[in-house]
Amino acid sequence: MSVISPARPSQTADYNLLPPMVQALLDQALTEADDTTDNHEFRTLMEMATRLAGLDLPKGHDIAKCACPDCYCGAIFDTAAPGLRQVDNSGEYNLPLLQCADCADAHPVHHED
Repeated sequence: MSVISPARPSQTADYNLLPPMVQALLDQALTEADDTTDNHEFRTLMEMATRLAGLDLPKGHDIAKCACPDCYCGAIFDTAAPGLRQVDNSGEYNLPLLQCADCADAHPVHHED
């Protein structure tokens, strides 16, 4: 008799592999989360977005799509993951604009000081 181990928690997802309807719903949830000032609404939208992406809800409730301007990366990830690089420091958003660790390694966005 073989034992089936439970699935490992999903830490990242690929936006490009999601069906178009799921992409649209995920984009809407992330946009609404980015625009809200209500913490309860933000957390609810993040929970919805993580379910749509097929991710486990991160401890901080924040996920983001890779905002790399140099490629069509579809990475969706926990914003507290190691190796991320900030793409924009405008401060206008609830959600940070981040490059995933792979893009930050391969072609990091350069910031003007």
